[in-house]
Amino acid sequence: MAVLVIMGLLASYFYQDTQEPTQSSDTSVSYAGVDDTLSAYEQFCHNNQDVDCGSISSFTAEIPRPSQVIVMDTGEIDDNLRSQISFVANHGYDMTPQVQDDVHHLLDKLYEEKLPDDIIDEAVVVQNSKMKHFKLIPERKPPYWGHTPKVVLIIDDMGISRKRTADISSLEYPLTVAFLSYGKGLEQQMQNSRRSGQEIMLHTPMEASSKVEEAPDVLTTKMSPEEIRRNFIAMLDKFPGVMGINNHMGSKLTEDIERMNIIMQVLKERGMYFLDSKTSAKSRAEEAAAAAGIAYAHRHVFLDNNNDKSYILKQLDQVERLAKKNGYAIAIGHPKSQTYQALKEWLPQMQDKGLELIHLSKAIKTLNPQFELKN
Repeated sequence: MAVLVIMGLLASYFYQDTQEPTQSSDTSVSYAGVDDTLSAYEQFCHNNQDVDCGSISSFTAEIPRPSQVIVMDTGEIDDNLRSQISFVANHGYDMTPQVQDDVHHLLDKLYEEKLPDDIIDEAVVVQNSKMKHFKLIPERKPPYWGHTPKVVLIIDDMGISRKRTADISSLEYPLTVAFLSYGKGLEQQMQNSRRSGQEIMLHTPMEASSKVEEAPDVLTTKMSPEEIRRNFIAMLDKFPGVMGINNHMGSKLTEDIERMNIIMQVLKERGMYFLDSKTSAKSRAEEAAAAAGIAYAHRHVFLDNNNDKSYILKQLDQVERLAKKNGYAIAIGHPKSQTYQALKEWLPQMQDKGLELIHLSKAIKTLNPQFELKN
């Protein structure tokens, strides 16, 4: 009987959510329409009552608004699935049996641009017999990681699927978990991660070069510097106490030096770091971070471009190789079903492999000893 009641409530919700919008009598903007006077973030908050946008906008039109967290239609998701995914993302009810497997499959790639497969290894070894008589003096002393190679494992896209977030939070290891800036029950979900010894960071939605399903509060190249600053600060204000951020998607925005400069200036004011996910080889983030004088690092490996356990374990082998070669390695994964299964198997083996898992903030401080982070 309880299952039938839940199914009835879900069906009622989905029916209401797909009804045609109506216009308010006191505004010419329909809540499914676009108002060019609003920033993308303000427009989203105007359109969606179920996402906590804080106080980022002075726009206060009192109109009923539907739940809808997917704001770009790529043609890959039909209206029924769109409604279900919106429901999951806004309410976290993907832990119930009513959510179908195809919704879980789409959650694997929700708001994610195609990620590069490159393994970044900045420790280039020059092998040239003609250079054997040269004495090379490094520009600065390389960071010292101790006798045990260090690994940083970052799990992006946390906080949307409560089931998948809970799976990662159940791993009692010093992971670094990057929560997206929207969704429901974020504080409780983040508290669960903290109890497992995990470190929280903000996963900041940024514009991609390709057409993808975009996050609701994505920072875009169409925004003015003032909009970038205001909307970014609104995101940060929802995550008090975090020490840094990384980019979610962002292959287009991270190439925009003007807007990256604004983001780095805000981070400078708050004593925070930037971790470049390196979704674009042309990212200007490092340049902007250096100009602002903030701590910076970048990822080396993406773990789960394929949601396949054997593939992910091979990527973790690459992480191990880099860490033992260079003293440390930074990897990024996502709360996918097979990532969780691979980590459950791999994490208990780290000590036997001669590796130490550390929070990203510790690696950032080692890489950037000249900068002080808050906390």
